[in-house]
Amino acid sequence: MDGTVLLIDYFEYEREKTKIIFDNIGEYDFIEVENLKKFYSIFKDLDSITLIIMDIAFPVEKEGLEVLSAIRNNSRTANTPVIIATKSDNPGYRHAALKFKVSDYILKPYPTKRLENSVRSVLKICQRFRYEFDSAHVISMSIEDYISKEFKVASRAGQSLSVILMAPVGLEKEPSEQSTQISSELQDQIQNLAIEKVKLSLRSTDTAILNANRDILVILPFTNAAGAQKVLQKIQDNVREGLKSLNINYDDYYYAVSVTFPNDGKTFQSLMEKAVKKVEDKIMLEKITSIGVNILDNARNSYKKFNK
Repeated sequence: MDGTVLLIDYFEYEREKTKIIFDNIGEYDFIEVENLKKFYSIFKDLDSITLIIMDIAFPVEKEGLEVLSAIRNNSRTANTPVIIATKSDNPGYRHAALKFKVSDYILKPYPTKRLENSVRSVLKICQRFRYEFDSAHVISMSIEDYISKEFKVASRAGQSLSVILMAPVGLEKEPSEQSTQISSELQDQIQNLAIEKVKLSLRSTDTAILNANRDILVILPFTNAAGAQKVLQKIQDNVREGLKSLNINYDDYYYAVSVTFPNDGKTFQSLMEKAVKKVEDKIMLEKITSIGVNILDNARNSYKKFNK
């Protein structure tokens, strides 16, 4: 065994993701802390901790800094290297963390290689503060790799994972079914506004992806079907309200469905097949319109490459 890592983060998903990163580093034991009560019940007895990885917002920055202070005031962890992984990019909190001699400060979401490289460096080199802005809010990996990793995390943790497909079915209506044609410029405006509203509707662990065919995909880690429905409703409400500014009726343009791993499928392709089928069935049932054969074939071909 190479050591013991203390993981301090409210989200089980974030802790599981971190543990998977260590698969490429070595053999480590993990102590997981998911709330303040547990931290204060164990921190005095912490011993032989190799590394601490924590979110400074635990649950808020002020309390996270108090946890960091307790770590530094405990003789057993006073010199233990600490890596901060957080969405909190407030300069004041970054400077406060620096005072506690943290080894690195990484903004979520981060490329998995970013944390892996940091761990390798910190465990071998003297502590030094390093903060990077580059690609802080971008997943710097292929979509295939990202989705594959999310399924791996969910499967390993025995948790559900849900996907929301928001399809622009309005583009498939016949001209006679629309009072006015939607110009390419207006389509771009709708798309940009929709993705903005979708992102504002999500939790810190969720990810929105805009596909080339104007589909919007939302990946919901550690989310069951009931939870996905709640997120879906929030997305629909926010996008519907936003599209009013463009005089676009959400129900005339978009239709969204959710599917859940492993109940609806055990691969990304099987989930997307189920999602597309839900869209087809709903459209036909309500006799709103029909999705053209070409767009469905294109969608299936696009998602087929994600089959792992």
